Amino acid sequence: MDYSLLLSDEEYQDIFEKGHDSPYTFEVFGDGKAIFYFGAEHSRDPENPQWSKLESYWNKFVSETNGKRIVFLEGPGGFKVDGLARNEIIEKFGESGLLMSFAGLENISFIWPDLSMQEEAKQLENDFDSDLVKYYIFARSAGAWLKIGNMGTFDEVIGKAIASTAKRILGTSSEFSFYDGIHERVFGNRISITEKENLIRAAVPIYRDSIINDISRASSRLRNEHIASEAEKYWNDGYSVFMLFGSAHAVIQEKALKSMGK
Repeated sequence: MDYSLLLSDEEYQDIFEKGHDSPYTFEVFGDGKAIFYFGAEHSRDPENPQWSKLESYWNKFVSETNGKRIVFLEGPGGFKVDGLARNEIIEKFGESGLLMSFAGLENISFIWPDLSMQEEAKQLENDFDSDLVKYYIFARSAGAWLKIGNMGTFDEVIGKAIASTAKRILGTSSEFSFYDGIHERVFGNRISITEKENLIRAAVPIYRDSIINDISRASSRLRNEHIASEAEKYWNDGYSVFMLFGSAHAVIQEKALKSMGK
């Protein structure tokens, strides 16, 4: 794979500002195997029209591939969807949960190929202050959940994001004061509902509001390179792969992954 074909942040930002489809899909074919990539809009709304698109695209993957197949899911994983109704799966786990249920019906294995949060933090700390990296990981969860909008009250989301960060990164504080102090240091204000927009934007690579966005861009590059390398590994081992990540990942990785095809 030609990893230089992964889009830079500047290249992706130009595409983002012009607008791209979400969901964003593409395929790669070669030597009797395929990659089907579904770049999702992160959502937990059962009324979102992307669910029928995901189901149709999955059915296309099932009908057009055979032999060894695997599903790549975004996120840390660790949950089960057995016995849950479709809408409940979507409300609890979004696109990853729904695709997991589809894969289970076809007895197709699934994995979460992303870097662990612990490994990602370790690599980011080579270039950034450790406390800022921990805040970034907190803000990534808090911002995403605040944007989704059905994860509880503002205070509940902040509490969940703190607990998640402390659980996934060894030695990380579970005290609100730790994150509140860094937020004030970076943004000049304490964490409150009036800071919701700052929290949503803090860990998004296309913005340049603060050093947290710089960390986010470094994280994005690490993750995209790692995910693409995992796809290449399975591709070289003869697998057809269904990949489900956010639409930005799909756009950034498309040219590099297509370089493997024929």
